[in-house]
Amino acid sequence: MTRKPVSQRVLAVLVGIALVLTAALTVVLVTGHVLGKMGDAIGQRVLDAVALGAGVLWVVDVVCLVLALGVNALGEGED
Repeated sequence: MTRKPVSQRVLAVLVGIALVLTAALTVVLVTGHVLGKMGDAIGQRVLDAVALGAGVLWVVDVVCLVLALGVNALGEGED
């Protein structure tokens, strides 16, 4: 049995963050769109900026997750 380079706990945290950020992005973008339709342009711009920041965090998290899974796959080796 080989020891994996990236622990299951790290992978679980990265997956959890990706799921939470996905839901948060959806809520922020929809709320910003609703505010825009109600005539609150400033609120929409603020939420668009928040969504942009959350989107950047989501992309960084997904890249880290893919790299961690790749490292684990390389660390398993052929039996």
